Amino acid sequence: MGAMISEVKFQIDKMDNLKQKQDEIKEALENMQLMATDQLDLFNERIRNPGYDTHLIPISKILDNFQYIMCTTSNHDKIGTSIKEAIKDFSTGTIANGIANLAENIFKRLLGESSGDRFLQTHYTISVDELGGIARLDTLFFVYNFRAAGLRDTAGSVCAACVVKSSADVTSIDDNTLRVIVNQCFETSDKNLCKQILAEVQAAVAESRKHPEPPLKLENGSKSGHRQLDGPEAKPVERPDEEDVGAQEEM
Repeated sequence: MGAMISEVKFQIDKMDNLKQKQDEIKEALENMQLMATDQLDLFNERIRNPGYDTHLIPISKILDNFQYIMCTTSNHDKIGTSIKEAIKDFSTGTIANGIANLAENIFKRLLGESSGDRFLQTHYTISVDELGGIARLDTLFFVYNFRAAGLRDTAGSVCAACVVKSSADVTSIDDNTLRVIVNQCFETSDKNLCKQILAEVQAAVAESRKHPEPPLKLENGSKSGHRQLDGPEAKPVERPDEEDVGAQEEM
């Protein structure tokens, strides 16, 4: 009878230890996910801040944003491939494929390494689409390998990837920079094709400089709060209340 009671107590203690272990793993994964989220938030804030790095190609509008976070204690081999496929779904083309392959190689190489290893890489590149549109792609890759506190046999990893696609502000790009951009993006293409693309991009930039977007101004003598665009065909637009504007911006 005593042996049976001892066995029952042993099994209960075993279940308690297992639950404690699972709780510790869950807590560690949640903390690592918060760390990765903080890295992505900081990265996005830097992109939105025009004064952060004045040597980058400036951007006009942020067009799309891809974020990927994964915390795991197993299946490290599949993470690189998963992120690669996710990035390829987000964007297509030679540049996007290059970023996807880079992400796969980084995560396959670094995941599961020594506990405490931390890796962060930021990168940006320029792409030119079929219509001559110039986009800037900013990327971040983050890896942190950890071991759950008090659990010698439980190691885990958190990885994060972020790709932000923005339209480049071409009005401030000089001709030499345009040439370097086209050569970088189409370096494997035929040189005659590169020259043709360059001519199209130069024409698009010149057109943008000749016809900037008209500024908004208040109507002369208007007390209704309407705004009007410069130009003969412009029409007054209802101006929302300031409270509404603030609510929309928060959304």
